[in-house]
Amino acid sequence: MLKQITNVRVAFNPFSKTSTSSKVFLNRVFSKKNQAANPSCQIDVVTTAFAKDPSTIAVTFKDGKEMQINGAEMSGDDIITQVEKYANKLSQKEDLQGQ
Repeated sequence: MLKQITNVRVAFNPFSKTSTSSKVFLNRVFSKKNQAANPSCQIDVVTTAFAKDPSTIAVTFKDGKEMQINGAEMSGDDIITQVEKYANKLSQKEDLQGQ
């Protein structure tokens, strides 16, 4: 998943119920397999102090596209699926171009 990503920024309140999906996404991002796939990917984690602060995820891909995701509106698996879908599309495009 991280092979096609240059930057990930996750902001959430760790004690809020709405941050569960953001924590699931971070767990996947910090896996050894993903870290090994792209060690130069910058991962920023911002914790907020207010329970009403939204849980947000911003992902920047190699092609410059930035994906903004509201962590409270989607499950962790849905966020991962959405990010992987675009990353796989970029991988296929690179394979077709012979890069």
